[in-house]
Amino acid sequence: MTRQRALILRLIRESGEHPTAEEIYRKAKEEMPGIALATVYNNLNHLAQEGEIRKISFCGSSDRYDKTSVPHIHLICDRCGRLRDWPSEGFAAELERWLGFAVESYELAVHCICPACSAENHSSN
Repeated sequence: MTRQRALILRLIRESGEHPTAEEIYRKAKEEMPGIALATVYNNLNHLAQEGEIRKISFCGSSDRYDKTSVPHIHLICDRCGRLRDWPSEGFAAELERWLGFAVESYELAVHCICPACSAENHSSN
């Protein structure tokens, strides 16, 4: 694994969020000033293809990257854009029972208003 790829993977794994390529680039540049944005994108694509990370795409927003490649549900706040993981153990088995055939993988994004944005909205009324 190249030094650049190892750095990018480490930054994603250490992140408590689901960073964009630009956020990863800014952090990587602090440790490796010569790294190019194209290098970050190329390595993110490679890491996602290899199953090391998960690329999350949804309409109207930059792609995000997830350190967890195991299928799970994402909660996306339509106000602030925060993306959170929601554990979904047993969800694939439930889908299989409902559908009547095997589920190899899934991607599920639930759009919502997060608790912080909901509280903010209620306090301004």
